[in-house]
Amino acid sequence: MNETISDLTKTECDHCGNPIRLVRIEAKVGNEPKVFCCEGCETVYSIINSLGGSYYYNLKGNTKLDPVNIDESDLDVENELVYEKFVRNSGDHSEVSIQITNIHCSACVWINEKVLNEEEGILSAQINFASGRARVRFDRSKIKISRILSLIRAIGYKPILFSPTEGTLEKTKQLKTLLLRIGVAGFCFGNIMILSVALYSGYFTGIDLEIKRLFHYASWVFATPAYLYSGYPFMSGFLTSVRRRTLSMDFLLFLGISMAYFYSVYVTLTDVGEVYFDSVAMIYFFILIGKYFEEKARVFASDKLESILCKLPETSLRVKDSGEETIPSSEIKIGDKIRVAPGKRIPIDAILVSEQTYVDESFLTGESLPIRKKQGDSILAGSLTMDNPALIVAGSDYHASTLSSLKLRLEEALHLKPKLQILTERIASYFISVVFGLAFLCFFVWYFVSGGNLEQSLVTTISVLIVACPCALGISVPTALVTNHILNADKGVLLKNPSVVEALAKANTIFLDKTGTLTEGKFLVRQVSVSDDHLPLVYRIEKEVNHPLAKSLVKYLEPLSSVTKRANSIQLLHLENIPGRGVKAELKIDSKTISVLIGNKSLLEKEHVPMEKIPEGEGSLILLAVNGTYMGSFLLADEIRPGARSFVSLLKHFVPNISILSGDRYAAVKYIAESLGIEKYSSDLSPEDKRNLITTSQEKGNVVIMVGDGINDSLSLAQANVSISHTEAEDLSLEKSDVVLTSGNLNGLVHSLLSAKKTREVILQNIIISFCYNSIMLPLAMFGLMLPVICAVFMACSSLTVLLNSLSIRFRIPQWKPST
Repeated sequence: MNETISDLTKTECDHCGNPIRLVRIEAKVGNEPKVFCCEGCETVYSIINSLGGSYYYNLKGNTKLDPVNIDESDLDVENELVYEKFVRNSGDHSEVSIQITNIHCSACVWINEKVLNEEEGILSAQINFASGRARVRFDRSKIKISRILSLIRAIGYKPILFSPTEGTLEKTKQLKTLLLRIGVAGFCFGNIMILSVALYSGYFTGIDLEIKRLFHYASWVFATPAYLYSGYPFMSGFLTSVRRRTLSMDFLLFLGISMAYFYSVYVTLTDVGEVYFDSVAMIYFFILIGKYFEEKARVFASDKLESILCKLPETSLRVKDSGEETIPSSEIKIGDKIRVAPGKRIPIDAILVSEQTYVDESFLTGESLPIRKKQGDSILAGSLTMDNPALIVAGSDYHASTLSSLKLRLEEALHLKPKLQILTERIASYFISVVFGLAFLCFFVWYFVSGGNLEQSLVTTISVLIVACPCALGISVPTALVTNHILNADKGVLLKNPSVVEALAKANTIFLDKTGTLTEGKFLVRQVSVSDDHLPLVYRIEKEVNHPLAKSLVKYLEPLSSVTKRANSIQLLHLENIPGRGVKAELKIDSKTISVLIGNKSLLEKEHVPMEKIPEGEGSLILLAVNGTYMGSFLLADEIRPGARSFVSLLKHFVPNISILSGDRYAAVKYIAESLGIEKYSSDLSPEDKRNLITTSQEKGNVVIMVGDGINDSLSLAQANVSISHTEAEDLSLEKSDVVLTSGNLNGLVHSLLSAKKTREVILQNIIISFCYNSIMLPLAMFGLMLPVICAVFMACSSLTVLLNSLSIRFRIPQWKPST
């Protein structure tokens, strides 16, 4: 009881130790009552306590700290307008994107993710190294955005709620600031070098002490702006590491440069030894140049992502019975009629109402030739109208369009980390600890070996700290992956999971679904043996089914007014989709309830429906049974998808085992396989059969790709090492897919295979470059064979080499040209 009273009457903050004046915050941390002078101190105390804070506060003792300031902008975000603009709600959680402006290495990513993921109410936090953007999923009932921003700011980083335009301005400002830091370092370095030439000459030929002292002081004056301004980002990272009791790349770098700077100050004041002010400015100059190119690469990647959404028009012309009105594109809803002028982009996935138009889908598909769209055809958001004004009907809400979901999925993909990247980041964190230990060991060894020569010991230690910074290892994987994502997006291929790059590179077996993948999925009815009395039943049921065969039957029956009129009076009581077989439904006609089966032979056999001899022919056969009695069939023929022949021809050069898996009849599958030159094919397969065939292939050691687009493919897509579908596919197939083709252009898959092989090769090269660099340079530095300036040059060169090697993927992918 006395302890509780003591805590409640306490007049000093439990975090910073300063007197509590205007604000007194009482909170329980770990069931212990605590008091704080501000919300910032409470936040920092909670973070440190969750990470083992007792040790930190024991070390701090009675030392006073500056109170943690909470930026007022954090408090301003708590209003509905901000939440509406920046927060996406999905089921039981919310999601926000935050631009962290001073992320510059994998260690920065690690520490921010660690702090955020350990906070109650935050479900997950993932940071994309390439763009410096955090994607935070959180429970809005447990934590506010202001709290999330405070957590990031409390550990030394600058969070900004992300929106495309504001993000672009901030990135531009960052680059300008970085250029200014480079300019200051370069100016200081150039002037110090002029002075150093005189000092070096005097070292060999003799120089008056007063002149030497003047040059030392002048060098100090020029080195200080470089140390404080140009080195500020590294200083900030260093202080963060100290506060968090972690080791980072910035810690090593800034510690080494600070040792050189303050030793030079000591020499200037005592006239004992030689100064290294030129090294301070030169090291920052070269390292900042490397950082600038890294930042440029991240900005390029981020801009590429933003350009996806920026292609959509801000406003659209909505057509109503009362006339036309201009509305924000974001207000478009399903069913709205929109008129698009020639030369303008389609704002939403839609169906063409006009008789015809030509559109350019190159931005989405990589196909440069205009595509003719007829009345009733679907058009993707972002397509460019070429000739006639287009009247369209919105097929989805604005935010659910192909283009919007593509951007969102690409963002999500870049936040995910493959196992190889997680491994390299872990190695880098351990490596930093090892280097820090080696640096101290090196200092003491050289101090004793050199007979107490402090200068030689410091110079060698500085060289070790600078040369061993594992920046190149930290960026070796993410830079290559980001480049690969951008190249695939340019070709109309979206990698939802970066881990598939390695599997794509190793794939030796590919299974292809037939309907809607190798064929257009636009069936034409060739033969009908169903009576006119039963056609309304088929129309009423198939109108509710989202499958290529169902759509084709509806399209065939829709012009028959007698069928559609009778169908409108039929009540649908129950509808069950049976994957791989068909549909089962119950209908009510007047007061009579009937049971209807529409599907393939296996469906009717499963329901024990006796069948007469069914017709043969090249195509897909749809059977009808009413109340357990066979009532006839529809024979539909499908057309091979344009480009499928060239796709299969190209694929044979990269994947040795190609097979078709289909639930369709043997005759139809055989016809397609022979037409495309595919030797292996299987027909009449259920979804379980497809999955079992894939499992069998995997058990033989094969790396399997599955390409499909229907609900009946979801099991096999989930089983394959890499699953691929396209944006015209069923939602469930898209959900199970690792790779999404943003159009029906199958040749995009060939590009993804080639780029995956080259990306994997480049990642391995980057890792080898990083390890070779450190294994060669670190021993040389420890033996005193490299000056700090030379170490800085090599460190910057290693990062630049890895960066340029990753960017070179664009030019190193083998060129291929689809045959017509």
